[in-house]
Amino acid sequence: MKRKITAIVLAAFLLACMLLSGCAKEAPFTYQDAKNGVVRVYCRVKTQSGQTVLGGRGTGFFVGKEGEDPEYLITNHHVVDDFLNYGSGEWITATATDGSSIALKAYLDIYFDEDTSVQGYLVAYNDTADVAVLRLDSPTDQRIPLKLRKPTNDMVGITVYGIGFPGLSDNAAMDAVSESGFNDMTVTSGTISRLLTSSGSGTRRIQTDMVIQKGNSGGPMVNTAGEVVGINSWGFGSDGEQNYYACDISEAILLLNRNGIPFTLAEDEETSNNLPLYIGIAAAVVVVLAVVVIVFLMKKKKANKSASSDASCTPPANPEDSGYRLQCTGGALSGRRTMIRKRDTIIIGRNPSECNLIYPNTPGVSGKHCAVWYENGKIMLKDLGSSHGTFVQPGMRLAANQTMELHVGDSFYLGSPQECFVIAEKRGS
Repeated sequence: MKRKITAIVLAAFLLACMLLSGCAKEAPFTYQDAKNGVVRVYCRVKTQSGQTVLGGRGTGFFVGKEGEDPEYLITNHHVVDDFLNYGSGEWITATATDGSSIALKAYLDIYFDEDTSVQGYLVAYNDTADVAVLRLDSPTDQRIPLKLRKPTNDMVGITVYGIGFPGLSDNAAMDAVSESGFNDMTVTSGTISRLLTSSGSGTRRIQTDMVIQKGNSGGPMVNTAGEVVGINSWGFGSDGEQNYYACDISEAILLLNRNGIPFTLAEDEETSNNLPLYIGIAAAVVVVLAVVVIVFLMKKKKANKSASSDASCTPPANPEDSGYRLQCTGGALSGRRTMIRKRDTIIIGRNPSECNLIYPNTPGVSGKHCAVWYENGKIMLKDLGSSHGTFVQPGMRLAANQTMELHVGDSFYLGSPQECFVIAEKRGS
């Protein structure tokens, strides 16, 4: 009985400590993390032979439901001007400088890094607000959707950050090895000078002292928490004075709502600030419940004083327990230990509606990545068509929907060796 009471007190103490330190265990999302949602956007006009005759570059960022692979991204309307002016993706006939006819077609290419790109498709735009929404052919797990926050007047004076691929970062004189990779993004900072509405059109804009250069167009203006408040657009100078402007993200939200495109708004600041209070209350409840359980056990012991001292108190075995455990040894779920049940399948991935072992936003892990289950005394692993693969150590990649038997001590990882799991046996009582 003393051992039980000691165990309960220790468990309650540890749980209370975990609740109180819960916010500190997961590092807050910052403007640096927002780079995981940003890509480079190329607009090219090509001949039938594939020669590029006209092109422009900008930046874009993904939007969508939190925890799901994104499919839609936002950029400036002027980034896709040439796409609209040259047939919107259809072949057109133009007149060359020598007077001859030439067939041309415009393309939108989305670059994740120097050697990885996919085509984008224009689905909605507002040329007055300078906003455009693009779509990929299928969702991608190479970037995450960013949260949006509507600017308010109390944000005037706060620090904001511009993320993108400005033209100067491509300067040939710098002799850069690459220009479209993740590490080629630049981050500039400044403050919100004022929020304004353009006369006549009613378009909402943000004035800032943050430098916006050619190529930054379409990139996100984010706050310290990495929430998008605006779309970086252009700079304007006159008589030695230079001002920079971004499109208010509210204009993009109108376009997203009008076309039924999913996105995630940032939580209210008040709710976020109250989180430590809620966690403290939960910790206090845990301690009170532990005290109630201890009192109950002590009364039960007193009532059963005459019971035989050698009476067995071993709990019955769980009929659903296969006797095996899935232990995460590294990455976002490090330390997580999960029972492998006889009749339930463990689905691992980022989509909370389809998975029961859920990852946070982790590049390389698909929305529905792989499955582990118990079958006829064996542990089975199956890749569910993930983009970056399921690998059985020491590095064999499973084909899409391929199944493999695992044994105790075998390990596998999702996309990167950092996100690793091992098959273990149930620990002793």
